Amino acid sequence: MISSRSWRRPTLGAVAARAGVSTATVSNALNGTGRLSEATRQRVLAAARTLADADADADLALYALRGRS
Repeated sequence: MISSRSWRRPTLGAVAARAGVSTATVSNALNGTGRLSEATRQRVLAAARTLADADADADLALYALRGRS
């Protein structure tokens, strides 16, 4: 089983770059604060999900490779 420490959250900067917004906008979207349009909020959340899924997939691939050694 993969330990919880091996999973890395995407950084605010990575999410901001992916969504094309500032890190402050990412923070506001994730915390549900600030004056953001719903479209921007959804774009940030989608970017965060995509990056989190990519990290999880990479961790699973590394875990599988370790088991074959």
